[in-house]
Amino acid sequence: MDRTNFKHKKIYISKSRIDGFGLFASKDIKKGETVAIIKGELVHWVVKDMKTAMYGEDWIGIKKNLWIDPAVPFKYLNHSCHPNSAIKGTVTVVALKHIKQGEEITLDYSTIESEKLWYMRCLCKSDRCRKVVRSVQFLPKSFFDNYLPHIPKFFQTAYHRHHANKRAQPTK
Repeated sequence: MDRTNFKHKKIYISKSRIDGFGLFASKDIKKGETVAIIKGELVHWVVKDMKTAMYGEDWIGIKKNLWIDPAVPFKYLNHSCHPNSAIKGTVTVVALKHIKQGEEITLDYSTIESEKLWYMRCLCKSDRCRKVVRSVQFLPKSFFDNYLPHIPKFFQTAYHRHHANKRAQPTK
């Protein structure tokens, strides 16, 4: 299915100020409301090096070595460092705040990625832009704490494990 012929009650695809095309609200969406359920194919992928970490740039992480390659329209869900949606569970997109009709629906990709080698340049232009987006382990604590109720359990565990290991390392 291409981006021009899908139908959905709450979202549509249009030109994005962030990058290429994006998902937009076709009606007002209340905070906490389900925006959509992501559909796509499951992909098992083992990251071996930097090159393989960068493959599947629009995949949505579920757990270690398992992603969803999202179908249209979800391939157009752009990143923002100040998102208005998050993933609840593994595939449910929920509104973090009231999303107005015509507003682009965005997600912080750091909340759905745990591969430490992965990164991307940020194009969001928000007032909270981090310039580089990395996996959940590298989220600033303030961002992590703010997103916490909406970060899937696997990614919460990855974050806490990474920071526990950092604290356990001896100082030189």
